[in-house]
Amino acid sequence: MNALTPFVHRLKRLELLSAEDFEYAESLIKIRKTVDSGTAIIEAKSTQEQIFFVLNGWAIKYKMLENGDRQIVNFVLPGDIIGMFSPIFSFSEHTVESISPMQLGNFQASRLVEVFRQVPKLAFVLAWMAGQDERILEEQIVRIGRRNSSKRMAHLMIELYRRMRLSGYAREEAVTLPVNQLLLSDALGLSHIHAHRIFRELEKNALIQRLSGRIILLNLPVLAALADFDESYLEPVSLAKAPLTVFHPVESLK
Repeated sequence: MNALTPFVHRLKRLELLSAEDFEYAESLIKIRKTVDSGTAIIEAKSTQEQIFFVLNGWAIKYKMLENGDRQIVNFVLPGDIIGMFSPIFSFSEHTVESISPMQLGNFQASRLVEVFRQVPKLAFVLAWMAGQDERILEEQIVRIGRRNSSKRMAHLMIELYRRMRLSGYAREEAVTLPVNQLLLSDALGLSHIHAHRIFRELEKNALIQRLSGRIILLNLPVLAALADFDESYLEPVSLAKAPLTVFHPVESLK
């Protein structure tokens, strides 16, 4: 990982913020905390008073069903924000739990409106990040609803790899995913037995290697081909150069 926090690395790729904007953004994450694996960062049906920036480590966002089953909605990676829009909701509808040790930057959710007023361009960038989360959720719906089980698994693995790369991680770091069969089966709506069969097939074809608590991606091109992976939905676009007219009024915010 380079010297930038993953959050700041993602912002720099958008080519919109000034040096002063970045100073303000970094000031937001000076309050830091470390949590162990298995820590509930947000609990369902609870009021959330903090907004978190993920500096290091992974988490899962999930909902529990009435029968005790768990559906993982998304994986939370370095560079992501947890609970950005918590000030406008009474409580959280999901749980966010760490699956590795994590380092988090945080600030009071009540300050969000102040942030938007003081640095409108930063507000615009945060809205873009929320839009990216929505795109990832759309892909998750398609993945579970229409892709066959092998494609689901390969697609999610490549997506997680690409998200790590877009947050500034080198290829050698990004190919190691701190996930296991149980987590992936709960994310993809697969039984554990079915997921085990897929894992065995991927290992047999030398596409992945399973180690304790992590998976190493061995052949990215073949995995991507198996998944029919199109990364356009992750789109690290330059907002400063974007052709859409909606971006032009931002110039008046300088």
